[in-house]
Amino acid sequence: MARTKKLREPEYRLRVFPAKDPESQKAGIAFVIETTKEFVSFHYELLISDNREKNSITLHILGLNAPRSVMPGVGPARGYRFYTGLSGTIEVMIRNVDGEENVYEFKLRPPAVKVLSEPRHPFVVFSPEPVELPA
Repeated sequence: MARTKKLREPEYRLRVFPAKDPESQKAGIAFVIETTKEFVSFHYELLISDNREKNSITLHILGLNAPRSVMPGVGPARGYRFYTGLSGTIEVMIRNVDGEENVYEFKLRPPAVKVLSEPRHPFVVFSPEPVELPA
């Protein structure tokens, strides 16, 4: 009898939503990556790098960073990127620390974000729910 491979739970959540840049107050689209695990000691920062070419964005997860403040906090580790001038069909690739990749395709027509395609067994799952961006 063949064993069925157990699918692992996603490690990250990708939130894509219309927002205002906390610094410039310009309207755009926020891409927030957060851990599905909640930390009980601190609000860790998720370090990400990005590359944007026309309608293609690559978000590379680099790891966790300890918070600057030693104040305790509960919640997921988060990192985000903010883009202006995005509309139409956008391909977003998320690359994990170990090199694994997930590719999503979105239709952006603010205030709507629609998923056109998503990976079959993702390590990062999509959520349209907005979160507050750090100032």
